[in-house]
Amino acid sequence: CMKLFENIMRLILKFKKIQKTQLVAEPFQIVCFFSNTALGDTIFNTPVFRVFKQNFPHVKTVALLNPATAPLFKTDPNIDEILLYDGKKSGFLDILKKLKKISPDIVFILHSNEPQATPLAVLCGAKYIFKLPNLNNEFSAFHSNTPEPYGDERYVVLNRLEQLKFVGIHSHDTRLKLYLDKSDFFSVDEILKKYGNHKIVGFQMGASTVSRQWFIDKWEKLARLVLQDRDTVIVLTGSPAERAMTTELEEKINDPRLLNLAGKFNIREAVALISRLNILITPDTGPLHVAAALKTPTIGLFAVASPINSNPDFDTDIHKFIKKPRTCSPCIGKKCKFQKCMLQIDEVEVYGMLKEMI
Repeated sequence: CMKLFENIMRLILKFKKIQKTQLVAEPFQIVCFFSNTALGDTIFNTPVFRVFKQNFPHVKTVALLNPATAPLFKTDPNIDEILLYDGKKSGFLDILKKLKKISPDIVFILHSNEPQATPLAVLCGAKYIFKLPNLNNEFSAFHSNTPEPYGDERYVVLNRLEQLKFVGIHSHDTRLKLYLDKSDFFSVDEILKKYGNHKIVGFQMGASTVSRQWFIDKWEKLARLVLQDRDTVIVLTGSPAERAMTTELEEKINDPRLLNLAGKFNIREAVALISRLNILITPDTGPLHVAAALKTPTIGLFAVASPINSNPDFDTDIHKFIKKPRTCSPCIGKKCKFQKCMLQIDEVEVYGMLKEMI
């Protein structure tokens, strides 16, 4: 079915031409940023929104976002309008109609999946379409920029910022930022108020893939070490989908100072919860980037994933990480269902780093 969709798109696009350039020299009034995949990837694009708006304050900025995460970005002052699209072919025509109405001069495909992203940008009538990396992209003929790869061994936000070179902006301002309202904290503060004199340590157990997760018995051992300190509480963060694993840990520990708050809040409140933590211990996943955007200290747990790509390259004094080598050759990465390399991360080592930091 997806192949059919792809073939139809190719047929339609055959008759379309896109303006080729490495630098837009003419004036433009409306740009659209496509960033409708996972939470972390959209947070990685917040510096792009900010830097663009600083340079072009009078240009209208439209963000195409995933409905699941879009509420988090509705208060970002660098976005003038949000359009919702989950990236599925079923919603393609509907979002195309909305984009055509807006009629953007430039589309930046920051993080959006094919075969929908480029056809959507072409068919909405954008004069310029930029995408990085697009070296092996099946639709690169319809991008304004020549096919080129990403830089691999650096913080991923630098790659996102590189898109702005096509409008003459060269920035290394990688700081992530989220904008919360007072009301986002009401429910969170109500729960945490009785722990006002405690240190609050967050555990983010889930990750986007099994390969990035730590093991339940490791979390259990770490929790027992942390709870030796009577002035400390553990808060389990996460989405409703991660509730099963947090409940398992809650039952194993059975201590009132371990609060299972995974899936308890809407997305803005869940982010407010992370901002109230003294520290978050987490694998490479969305909440790591949420914490970085809120200046909440973190300990990142890495084996398959690379801290060079994902761990913040700013506020490095509060964003520490433990990295272990991959143990399998070849590494199958995201397809891995038993992340043996993560077993190398020892709870005593994590606890030692935690004690140093708080």
